[in-house]
Order: sequence, then structure tokens, then C-alpha cells
Amino acid sequence: MKKQSSILRKQYAFLLAESTEMRKQYAFLLAKSTEMRKQYAFLLAESTEMRKHLSILRKQYAFLLAESTEMRKHLSILRKQSSILRKHLSILLIESSQKAKLR
Repeated sequence: MKKQSSILRKQYAFLLAESTEMRKQYAFLLAKSTEMRKQYAFLLAESTEMRKHLSILRKQYAFLLAESTEMRKHLSILRKQSSILRKHLSILLIESSQKAKLR
């Protein structure tokens, strides 16, 4: 009976030590899990903020692209007008030169 009692006490002490170790591991894993949840929440917030910025940048890009296209149209028109004005100036210079020769 003493032998069995001694064996039972040893088994109890072993199980108690195992239980204590498992509780420590559980507490460690719980702390890790909490930290990871915090990091996930932070990264989720960052991701949301980045998506907002990306949306704004896309809109700005579309606006700038439209502005650029409009400016290219105006530049094309100005080039055509400039070409027409040069031709008119050339004609006027020729006419002026011819009138001067006639005088």
C-alpha cells in the first residue's frame, strides 16, 4: 500500500508539473495571439488607408490625363494658328516687297 501511495504521489507530482508547464505555454501562446491580433488590426488599418490613397491617386491620374489631353489639343490648335499666321506674314512681306519695287 505504501508503495502504491508513493507511486501515486510521484505520478501526481509529475502531472502537476506537466499541468504547470502547459499553463505557462498556454499563457505564452495567448500573449502571442493577442500581439498578433494587434498587428493584424494595425496592418488592416494601414491597408485600408493605402487603398484610400490609391483611390485618390487614381482619380488624380485620370484628371491629369484629361488635362494633358486637353492641353495637347490646345497646343495642336496653337501650332496650326501659328503656321497660318506665318503664312499670312510671309504673304504680307511678299506683297509689301512687290509694292516697294513698284514705287
